[in-house]
Amino acid sequence: MVLRKIFSVVVFFLFMAVAFCFEIPINGAVERIDEPARNKTAENNIIFVDMEKVFNSHPMTLEYKKEIKAFVRTRKDAIENLVKEFNSLKEQAKIVNLKISEAKSENKPLDELFKQLSDIGELINVKKSDISDLSERTKVEIVLMEERNTAGVLKDIESLLREELKKYGATIVLDKQVVVTEKCKDVTDEVIKMAKDR
Repeated sequence: MVLRKIFSVVVFFLFMAVAFCFEIPINGAVERIDEPARNKTAENNIIFVDMEKVFNSHPMTLEYKKEIKAFVRTRKDAIENLVKEFNSLKEQAKIVNLKISEAKSENKPLDELFKQLSDIGELINVKKSDISDLSERTKVEIVLMEERNTAGVLKDIESLLREELKKYGATIVLDKQVVVTEKCKDVTDEVIKMAKDR
């Protein structure tokens, strides 16, 4: 019985001694712990990039911002024209209302004036609907343009970052704004230059 306890204690200590010589990473593989391997993982296998800076500096981003700006300007002009037409119809309605008041005081026939006012009222409703529809459609189209263009830029940035991963023999890219570390290889300016040189 005593021998069994001694044997168990010896086996436990041997197991602990061996266990401290290895580490088990997330992927489950067993790897020896030594300083060079740890430093390699911390310094050489990870690169950092300021994604916001790269995205905003990318030529495709600058191009699509111009495209959206031109689209918004065109739609703004179209909406302003509709608003002018709407306001003009409202002025016409006021004039017809004045004519109706005058005709009533002079006991003149009102049928023709009422018909004019009704027609103008229908046009006012149509213009109001056109303004609302075009405004809503413009908002939706801008969102779709931004999503499509953003996806294109991010896809291109991803391909550039893959090149950087190969270049530095790295396995992961982290966003510089999210992670803070003293030792890091920042490839932000390199990626921006690569994007502009394409």
